[in-house]
Amino acid sequence: MNVSRFLKRLVAGDHVVDSSAASLRNVIVWLFIALVALFLTHPSSPASAFDAPVPWPDELGIDTNLGI
Repeated sequence: MNVSRFLKRLVAGDHVVDSSAASLRNVIVWLFIALVALFLTHPSSPASAFDAPVPWPDELGIDTNLGI
């Protein structure tokens, strides 16, 4: 069984179990997906030097002060 077919069965469920167990499994799977997404998008370290604005050359005429 390949991974995409496994994930489709995990999210959509198969028809072997009754509806309450399948819906509970769907809720658990979506909560796990949301937890992983929150973990991957939450910065775990303080800001680094790479988070500073890019020093564009004046010849380009790009205004780095965007009012943010």
